[in-house]
Amino acid sequence: GPWLQRVLTIGAFAAVLIEFRTINGLTPGSGLLVVMVALKFLEARTQRDHLILTVIAYFLVFASVLAGGGLLKGLYLLAFVWITTLGLLQVGRRGALLPSGPTAKHAAKLLLQAVPLMVVLFLLFPRLPGPLWALPGDTSSGASGLSDSMSPGDITDLGLSDEVAFRVDFVGQTPAPSELYWRGPVLTNFDGRAWSRLEGMRRPVEDTIEYIGDVSEYRVTLEPDSRGWVFAIEMPQSWDTGDRRQRMRMGSDYQLFIPGAVPGRTLSYAVTSYSQYRAMEALRPNDIALFTRLPAGSNPRTRGLVDELMSDSPDAETFIERALDVFRADDYFYTLTPPALGLHTADEFIFDAKEGFCEHYASAFAIMLRMAGIPTRVVMGYQGGELNALGEYYIIRQSDAHAWTEVWLPDTGWTRVDPTAAVAPERIALGSTRSAIGQRSGGVAAFAGSAFVRQAMLAWDAVNTYWNAWVIGYGPRLQRTLLEWLGLDRPRWGELLLLTGVATALLMFGLSVYLGFRLRESHSRDPAARHFARFRRRLAQLDVEPPRPGETPSAYAARAQAKLPAAADTIAEVTTTYLAARYEPDTGGAALARLESLIRDFKRSYALSSQSA
Repeated sequence: GPWLQRVLTIGAFAAVLIEFRTINGLTPGSGLLVVMVALKFLEARTQRDHLILTVIAYFLVFASVLAGGGLLKGLYLLAFVWITTLGLLQVGRRGALLPSGPTAKHAAKLLLQAVPLMVVLFLLFPRLPGPLWALPGDTSSGASGLSDSMSPGDITDLGLSDEVAFRVDFVGQTPAPSELYWRGPVLTNFDGRAWSRLEGMRRPVEDTIEYIGDVSEYRVTLEPDSRGWVFAIEMPQSWDTGDRRQRMRMGSDYQLFIPGAVPGRTLSYAVTSYSQYRAMEALRPNDIALFTRLPAGSNPRTRGLVDELMSDSPDAETFIERALDVFRADDYFYTLTPPALGLHTADEFIFDAKEGFCEHYASAFAIMLRMAGIPTRVVMGYQGGELNALGEYYIIRQSDAHAWTEVWLPDTGWTRVDPTAAVAPERIALGSTRSAIGQRSGGVAAFAGSAFVRQAMLAWDAVNTYWNAWVIGYGPRLQRTLLEWLGLDRPRWGELLLLTGVATALLMFGLSVYLGFRLRESHSRDPAARHFARFRRRLAQLDVEPPRPGETPSAYAARAQAKLPAAADTIAEVTTTYLAARYEPDTGGAALARLESLIRDFKRSYALSSQSA
């Protein structure tokens, strides 16, 4: 009833508003559209209602594309468009439903005929910068990946996630896996349990870097995420997004970032990095105090250990080696399922647990160095990657997330020291978390880890990568390259719109000619059309004007009935039977036989009436 419909509509609107705090934006707007479409079914009674619902279904597809567009999703949405078109063919006519098989084939033909027009609009219509479309649980379990803080004492089970973080295409020689340190957020503040980022900029540091070692040139394609972070191999020397509105900068912690970046979009950028460097930032007294700050009274047993290692007042390099020797002991292990830690995380990890993953070792090591008065911070990012030989690019997954320490020394500046290498050197040398812990056991895991399945996954990833690069990532840069290949050098928007309009008109004209030819060809082959053509010729002998251009059989029959009122019933029956034989399912050819009989009888009655006259 109408009152219940109104109550449900108001309730659904309020639920969307409560959930998202707004109805503006992609997700809230799509959510509102979905619930309103569902409620529309409650009042759908007429053919017009069902047509409206079918047309809105196309808008749901468009909203889904705006939220993301992988190849698998693209195939799914294509099937959805096909089924929606099938529904439009069914509800857009009167009478009983048509058989699903032939109608589905007809819907597929309509979509195939639209493909050339779709390709022209996709390639030539002026592109906006960036693609139109664009990824909480309890604190005792975490998925491998990055966040803006690090609390190793809270995470007791770190899952190996195969989710892709980004892909990298190297130009020329590829660095060794042990050199693939993808620098991300830098954590400076420590409150006794968690490390967090230092907000704001301290000072520009680009001019303090001395680049040495081998050069690597590569292009990074970041998957959409909720943070918009940018990653590069330590240490980046130059970078370019190819978009003036997305200029990358280097922060005071040597991390690249894009001011005002919009999270949730795929980002591609080119970088040049050096395998070795000296980050010779000069620290002031307040900077040294910042990078050696620790909560008072925290981790007393670790402080006692540090005092013991500092008993002979060693220099910073010697103390760092002594601290690493602590973790090189045989009773320290690398594991993704360490025990939970209490109040003093470093104490419990170093003296009791003695097992953990990169975050545990980086945190404990940084605490030890700060206790010794050495400026230290924790760097988060990724280490290593997997080569996809099919596409000749590297895949960096969330399972490659890594944490290491960075210490400041007067002679060398900020220097990377990775304590995980002291415990699990194979994790760094091979650039894989799996190499440090081994493959998971179990039938499903063994199947997923088999060589065949792994190669199939890499092949699928390569297909998806090309899809993302050439379809999802088709923007102004690729369009400009295509137009230059076609001989058009930097056309303006107006010129592109004119080119698009001309190409569309030519395609529509060509499609119309093709369909007209097919229609005449089908009429010549269709027996029902041949019978009705003979019927029209017979009516022409009775002074009925031939069908006008674009006139339907029903409209033509109405003119004939007005001209020959005595034969109106026969003309109506012939026309109805023709439409059934021509366009409706004709089981056993009954409608065609009836049409032939009616036209034959009409000829006889015409002959008899002529003799009487």
